Amino acid sequence: MKKLLYVLMAMSLSLSIIVFPSGSAKAAGFTDVSGFKKEIEYLTQLEVINGYNDGTFRPSTKLSRAQAIVMIMRSIGMPEYQMKDPGFKDVSPSTFGYKEIAYAVGAKIINGKSNDRFDPTGDITRAEMAKVLANAYDLSGVFQPGFKDVAVNSWAHPFIQSLAANNITVGFNDGTFRPTQTIDRGQFSAFLARIMKPNFRPSTGKIKHSIVELTMESTIIDLVKNPDKPIIYYIDAKSKSLVMLNLETETKKVVELTHPAERLAIKNGKVFVTQLIQARSPFNSIEMQKGLINVYNAETLSFLKEVNVNIDPYDIAVDDAETLIISSGSGQGYSTEVQTYNWQTSEHLSSASISQQKLIELSPTQNKVYAVATSHYTGKIETYSLIEGKIKQETMVPRFFDTSNLRGYVQMTPDGKVIYNGDGTVYASSIQPSEDLAPLGKLATPFTTMTFNEAGKDMYLADRSRLISVYKYGTLDPVSTLSAYGKIDRLVYVEETGELYAFTKFKLDGSKTESTLLERIEVGK
Repeated sequence: MKKLLYVLMAMSLSLSIIVFPSGSAKAAGFTDVSGFKKEIEYLTQLEVINGYNDGTFRPSTKLSRAQAIVMIMRSIGMPEYQMKDPGFKDVSPSTFGYKEIAYAVGAKIINGKSNDRFDPTGDITRAEMAKVLANAYDLSGVFQPGFKDVAVNSWAHPFIQSLAANNITVGFNDGTFRPTQTIDRGQFSAFLARIMKPNFRPSTGKIKHSIVELTMESTIIDLVKNPDKPIIYYIDAKSKSLVMLNLETETKKVVELTHPAERLAIKNGKVFVTQLIQARSPFNSIEMQKGLINVYNAETLSFLKEVNVNIDPYDIAVDDAETLIISSGSGQGYSTEVQTYNWQTSEHLSSASISQQKLIELSPTQNKVYAVATSHYTGKIETYSLIEGKIKQETMVPRFFDTSNLRGYVQMTPDGKVIYNGDGTVYASSIQPSEDLAPLGKLATPFTTMTFNEAGKDMYLADRSRLISVYKYGTLDPVSTLSAYGKIDRLVYVEETGELYAFTKFKLDGSKTESTLLERIEVGK
């Protein structure tokens, strides 16, 4: 269970103000700051921390345990109800930070030095700070290299591990963490800035792996990433909802859906979601079909419009002109259609014959649609032209492929030059009809999810196991392998932070059902 504190942090972190004793606000340019300069300036500009009237920040000034707790608690928000007295002989209502200490102790964020002594004026150590940060911000994860001065059986081990796994600390060059060393203002600023803004987290060249969400009770059936921000959108079949998750701030917004949904697309700051409003059937002719497409603002998830369509929506693509391209989930053989719509006016623009439950992929040139059919025995890729919102089937010989291992998945590379199918087969994408869908070979393994790191020219794919195969563009053999904690359901690479996220299925101890974990792996840009 997530702590109440985590919820409070998510709501108030960006608006909070931390006040250092004897300080005054200063935007930037401290005369005594060299190390952690960007982190300190970032927090100062947000008025999270302050400098002194003489233009200094005094980064080497040590923090007391009370000061550290006050800073942490003010950064994540304090509840308004009365705190229970923590029961320490050296902490009274007149003590600096009394309320913050009372809440932090009650929430098991920090312990006293003993049952009746907190030591509020004592310097806080790096180990104690690791515990406070890990508990306050609900951090977890495993840092496999470890630190040679932190024993596995040490009380501080899991907290230090979680900070390192989330790349908030890398320790020292000699492989130590120095847990008994005290924390100063500069070091604390670095820790806090790295939690608030992952771009500040240092890179060591080693893979960092952590769990973002421990038990997400979700069944994800489709997922897309915002092309410009570290935000993903997914359909949760279990709660019948559309979810927006900011991977940088780890905040979430959920919108309940009236009808079951299967697919979504994002274009021009809008999210388009299919809505199934009638039972799917191979006997539903096109005249019997109907469905809805819900349109939402990608920034706020505010509802924009409900589009009635004369089709049972199965898969959806959207071009730059915001033309909706929708394949049908019902109908037998070619008794169904792929249709296009103007969503603003709900006008039906065009139709073309198609077999039921085809996956569709729009080329980057916006003038071609690839349709992938999957049946019990064979699969087929066909092409359609798209001109000014009108779709038309092209007269070319379709490509057939074996589907003995097919999971119903198709993915085009960001540059639009290659199409990958879930059974591992690879095809060329070209504007030349004679070259289009020419087979290029086959990957070493089939897959059910794939994502791309365009800057690093890497591809990550998985096949419902714990292993992630890493390929380079233009190769058909994996160059390395990563490992997740659970069986991988979805992968998404976030170019803004250089992190790979995996939604995985994991059975917790004593549980009869699988939970969904959100795992984060730093792979770089």
